[in-house]
Amino acid sequence: MAMETQQTHLLEVMQTEILARLPLKTISRFKSVSKKWKSTLESPYFRRLFLSLHRDSSSSSSWSLLHGADELIGFHGCKTWDLPKSPASLIPHSFKRYLCGDCDYVDSSGGLVLLTDGADKSYCYVGNPVSQQWVEIPPPPSDPTGGNTYVFGLVTRLEEDGVVLTFKVVRIASYQTTNDHLSSVLSVFVYSSETGISTSKVIHSPHQIGNMSKINLNGTMYFGCLGVPGILLAHDFYSESDQFRVVQLPDYPDYNKDYKRTLTPSGGFVVYVRTLAKHDETVLKIWRLNNDDDTWQILWEVGFPIIGNYAPMAMHPFDMGTVYLWSQRDYHWVSCNLRKRDYTILGDASDDGCFIDVSVCKKSVDEIWDPRSLTDLDEEDLDFRVCIWFCPFVIPRWMASVPRPPQTEMIDTTSLLSYATATHEARMEDMRNDEYFWMEVESGRI
Repeated sequence: MAMETQQTHLLEVMQTEILARLPLKTISRFKSVSKKWKSTLESPYFRRLFLSLHRDSSSSSSWSLLHGADELIGFHGCKTWDLPKSPASLIPHSFKRYLCGDCDYVDSSGGLVLLTDGADKSYCYVGNPVSQQWVEIPPPPSDPTGGNTYVFGLVTRLEEDGVVLTFKVVRIASYQTTNDHLSSVLSVFVYSSETGISTSKVIHSPHQIGNMSKINLNGTMYFGCLGVPGILLAHDFYSESDQFRVVQLPDYPDYNKDYKRTLTPSGGFVVYVRTLAKHDETVLKIWRLNNDDDTWQILWEVGFPIIGNYAPMAMHPFDMGTVYLWSQRDYHWVSCNLRKRDYTILGDASDDGCFIDVSVCKKSVDEIWDPRSLTDLDEEDLDFRVCIWFCPFVIPRWMASVPRPPQTEMIDTTSLLSYATATHEARMEDMRNDEYFWMEVESGRI
């Protein structure tokens, strides 16, 4: 009897080891085999085993680089999900491209996506486009300033293995400059998935926020302050603080109009990338922002034998040894392996797990680094520009459910599409009826 029990246990261990080597898409189907399998596959032990077997960053992550709602490049050849197409394409097309349903893509964090309802801007949705789970976020209480709020961003808190514990939706109520336009005040409403309610918050900054472009990481949003070159403004929306932190960039005041700089998340850190084109190479210098004290650590300073005007676009979300550049002269992507000091020109081939939209890349990069787009800045400020317009959308490494706020129902993608379409049609019908009413008034029939 004891021998039979040991054999059964050994078979279960072997079975678990085999299952943990399969893609998540396949594993999710096996959850319906039996209650025992479902319990095993949803256990913390199985999750840790799966992630340990798929921790190779080069093959275990699917992600896209977005400029607003537009996808510049996407990687979908990873072993974790076995996705047949680029990650951003999983965001319902009607949401991402402002068509049927009239919903707009706003932001992403921790694998979750934030959408607004185009027919009623007071409502928005947070969801996982892979698992197709969504929650509707209700409007906040009345804005005490009397203005209209708009949905601005999404922040998340993650476990060490990348599972989203909680999320917060940030809506901007007002932005005001103070002290002769030297400082500013940002009023927001913050919705928490833990409480299911929105609370108001006023955040003070010693500087103006030059624009609202930002990246978010570990619950914190980082803003580029173009009004004062060489700094970032940061705020942790999980903190009780009412102040923005001021982060000095590591190479300021190293003015050089030939530098191209970008801020990007990678490996759980904010990373600062700078490129310089020389006659026989392109030199990269890369820093990492320490989370504890806002100081910078130099990671790499290396030259690659690629000639031309290369703009830094992003680091690999999980690997700070891989950086991606865009050639403004030849219109192609380059993946640079900083450890091996070699590079690869990426092609637009669907069978290599890489999708590239060259027209979107060219338009986005040329606009951002065109000096004519920022004519209101001083020449010195133009020489020290930092691009933080490109944001990665990363597929979760685990099939965890979207955090469910209290008294909130989950909606699947099909239902959400139907709801958004019906809302859009009702809105258009109201507009048609309103137009008909005023035509009748003008004609004297009413």
